[in-house]
Amino acid sequence: MHIRAPFTSLDLKVGMGMQIQRLIEGAPKQDSQYFGLIEGQGVMVRPLGETAPRSQLHPGDVCMVRGFTGRHEYSFLAEVLHIAHEPCDYAVLSHPLHVETHLVRQSILAKASWPTRITLAGALKAVAVDMVDIGTGGAMVQSESLGAQVGERVDVALDLMVGQQALPLQLKALVKHVSPAPQGKSRFFGLEFLTPSTQDFLALYYITQTASE
Repeated sequence: MHIRAPFTSLDLKVGMGMQIQRLIEGAPKQDSQYFGLIEGQGVMVRPLGETAPRSQLHPGDVCMVRGFTGRHEYSFLAEVLHIAHEPCDYAVLSHPLHVETHLVRQSILAKASWPTRITLAGALKAVAVDMVDIGTGGAMVQSESLGAQVGERVDVALDLMVGQQALPLQLKALVKHVSPAPQGKSRFFGLEFLTPSTQDFLALYYITQTASE
């Protein structure tokens, strides 16, 4: 269910990925990063990769901004207020009071470390990834070599420890978000689990509740 929520409730961290798209026909989506907040005035964003904001964004442009915090998908409309190139390339967008949000994942378990492997559709080999956190609705993983894209369905093999017993899970998931890690070449992948079995859901619920106690 989509709800309106205060922008500040997103608790965005510097470096979180977001996509920006001008509201004109055929405009490409620009992969960007949250750069900071000028309270009550503007949201600072910077581009990813080689493309600078000046190549796509101009003062006065109205844009749709979308992102994923690890728990919520969000979107809002904003006007480009300013483009700057010092100390680095960044744009200042108008500060939204509210955003449209959708809860993707329920409870989060931080710093999970169970062996995890992801297989892309049609791939013969699984890719080992680092589990960052996990909940009953999804997980965040980190990898340098995983080539998954937003919207792609993947298979997730996960070895949980429930008490003293190892419990292998085979889950299907949808890639909801991809963003670069603050350092190095690895990327973060936000996954939404798709219709886990009752047994798998209960195992995820157990470890989530145990970690939060």
